[in-house]
Amino acid sequence: MGTHFKNICTIDYTLYWLVLFTLIALLSGCLDSVPTTSSTTQPSVARAYSGPVAATADVLAFQTNLWNNLKDDNRCGGCHGTGGQSPSFARDDDVNLAYGEVLALVNLTTPAESRMVIKVAGGHNCWLDSNSACGDVITAYIAAWGSGSSTGAATQIELEAPVIKEVGASKNFTATPPASYSAVHDLLVDYCSNCHVETAATPQAPFFADSDLSASYEAVQSKINLDSPANSRLVVRLRDEFHNCWDPNGSTAVNCAASANLMQTAITTLAESITPTIVDPSLVISKALKLTDGIVASGGSRDHSNIIALYEFKTGSGSTLFDTSGVEPELHLTLAGSEGIDYNWVGGWGVEFIGGKAQGSTTASQKLHDRIKTTNEYSIEAWVVPANVTQEERPIVSYSGG
Repeated sequence: MGTHFKNICTIDYTLYWLVLFTLIALLSGCLDSVPTTSSTTQPSVARAYSGPVAATADVLAFQTNLWNNLKDDNRCGGCHGTGGQSPSFARDDDVNLAYGEVLALVNLTTPAESRMVIKVAGGHNCWLDSNSACGDVITAYIAAWGSGSSTGAATQIELEAPVIKEVGASKNFTATPPASYSAVHDLLVDYCSNCHVETAATPQAPFFADSDLSASYEAVQSKINLDSPANSRLVVRLRDEFHNCWDPNGSTAVNCAASANLMQTAITTLAESITPTIVDPSLVISKALKLTDGIVASGGSRDHSNIIALYEFKTGSGSTLFDTSGVEPELHLTLAGSEGIDYNWVGGWGVEFIGGKAQGSTTASQKLHDRIKTTNEYSIEAWVVPANVTQEERPIVSYSGG
């Protein structure tokens, strides 16, 4: 069976957090006929160990949560195993000696600050397509070791001071059209008046091709970037989207690049004529986050006991949602479709689903079946933001075969 998170009837929503837990007798009041038991530990499949037993409870916790997951050749055992590079924390002849080697590499109080995590997150021998995802997985291993749990620990939300954003000068449109706007206006009237005027056969707003200079100037402002003319919507529409280009060179052939250059030059002339607005230094100006920075966390901690899979969407790009729960096997989800058409990555760790889905492989999904069947119960937590206020209730997450 596969697990997938799919968009049904083209609903549009943004998913910011997804976590799957097994529950211990949480729903027993509703499911009296179904016997329940505590979730049991199911360690990762790895090479058989025949060395000395763990000398202490802490060594055993290290063995269960970190060593078992990293000692194989496709992780760290290929280099840091028996007879390999120092430190030999992945040696498979004696887990107690491996424990002694690893202590300098981990921070059980703040797992994310462990030297091992920083090294792998920086690109050292990452086994996934994302270095940050590898770092998150090892962080989960170390956190589970520190908590004494084999299936997850409380995740401490670490608050970091944001980068101070100095407020600089910016250009603003004048109350009336400056003389330098005439070049932009001429292009709009000549090449856009078939659609972007109120009297067109099929009027298309905004009506920036109006022959009245003031009306055109007021309507076009949202399509012009005075601080970066090349990023103006009027330029991008011609250059990248090939919309209604013309023949600036008199060659009888439409040329979108040349059309965009003419428009950009005209907008640049307009922008250069406008004096930047300087913020009054006597004012107390906010240096807070921009909206696109998102708000990642606000405090507290999260209990990840009995966790099965965790998706935090930290990578911000690509076509894979990484399972960073630290519970093997890793159940990564593949985003179906094309970015920008079926889904979009958004700030603050999230993915907007427009018409696509994210689905795990049949093989990796086996861990859901294996862990859920021990309690006959499970819980799914998802942080979802609807993209509109008109759509009705829709399924968002399913554990199914298609």
